[in-house]
Amino acid sequence: MTNKISTPVTILILAVLTASFCGTAIAGDEAATGPTLYERLGEMDGIGNIVRDTIALHHANPDVSHYFEGVDDEKLAKHVVAFFAAGTGGPANYEGRDMTSTHATMNMSDADFDSVVVDVLKAVDSNGIDAEAKAEVAAILESLRPAVMGTTAP
Repeated sequence: MTNKISTPVTILILAVLTASFCGTAIAGDEAATGPTLYERLGEMDGIGNIVRDTIALHHANPDVSHYFEGVDDEKLAKHVVAFFAAGTGGPANYEGRDMTSTHATMNMSDADFDSVVVDVLKAVDSNGIDAEAKAEVAAILESLRPAVMGTTAP
């Protein structure tokens, strides 16, 4: 059951970690020219809405819903929101497990990964996030494919 709970959570968390690493360079440029990705996603409230909507979409998605059986959605959302906020330049602090090693035993398929990405991007759309920020989120998610699929070292 731990693996079922971890897969969708870790995909979101890995996305945020990548944003954290990529965002450092981007944030410096954006600080002078505009808001950070965290701000453009709506800060804590906006990220919370995106995460909760993503979880609901995952539950309704027959390709990945099995990973959410028995999951405490509120606890999951709180954990992911904190991580997502921290990784996109917000004030939250995440002290969770290493996500690359978490995925090592899950054997996710590319189709599972694609389904999760589609759900996240639908949630981003449904929250009125602009195309540029959505594209950044999509690029971050895609950059995580090798780590999630176990084709790169942690």
